[in-house]
Amino acid sequence: MAAATPAISPELRKRRELGDLLRKQYRWIDRTWDAVFWITAVFIVAGAADITKLLFAGDWDFWTDWKDAQWWPVLTPFATIIIPSALQYIQWTAWRFPTGATYTSVCLFFASWLGRYFQWHVAEGYPLNFVYPVTTVGAGLIMDLILLETKSYILTSLFGSAAWAFFVWAYNYVSLAPFLQPAQFMHHIVTVADVQGIAYLRSQTPEYLRHIERGTLRSFLGETQYVALVFGMSVSIVGYWIGQFIGRYLSVWPIRRYIKNY
Repeated sequence: MAAATPAISPELRKRRELGDLLRKQYRWIDRTWDAVFWITAVFIVAGAADITKLLFAGDWDFWTDWKDAQWWPVLTPFATIIIPSALQYIQWTAWRFPTGATYTSVCLFFASWLGRYFQWHVAEGYPLNFVYPVTTVGAGLIMDLILLETKSYILTSLFGSAAWAFFVWAYNYVSLAPFLQPAQFMHHIVTVADVQGIAYLRSQTPEYLRHIERGTLRSFLGETQYVALVFGMSVSIVGYWIGQFIGRYLSVWPIRRYIKNY
């Protein structure tokens, strides 16, 4: 005859039910919260990255004839690395996610194209190949990979910032190169980008750009873009640590200051 199962008291049964309830994984709620958090963060991150880019790079990122060989490789990497560096520190410190630079670059990519299409192409009538934004997605992937492999912000600032400046130039130079081809316009030899700048009037004239092209960097073997690219790598290191300052002391530090760690 089988032994009788001991009766479970109502109090013990209630404790087990509460324990099972606490240990239950609310996958739907967790995933919904994650989706709401990351989708909401897109607008904040994209806005911060775009404002920073417009503040420091400005027209050097905006118009095709401003993406010249001297200042574009210097100012654009510096302006676009600040917010990716800050978010890289936040995501790596909080979740060990090496995705901060890539996430920021993707958010900035979609926000920039939406703005250029609706505000400048649809509303103002400028062609997209004249106002297209630069992309930093490839550079963000490389910089996140360097952080993942080295697990060091110092090494990432040295090698990741240099890689950021180089790949921002390399990836975008593919789309820029056709507009730097020589063309004869009004008995002058200019670039295709200069023809666009003359045909589509703005508040700035292309003559200012041609004065910049005759800068002192021409003395280096007659090439400006390679010297500017090396200088842009150095400037990007400064921009990386500006982003680290924002991530460490303006976002993460206030949370740790008022919330105790257990």
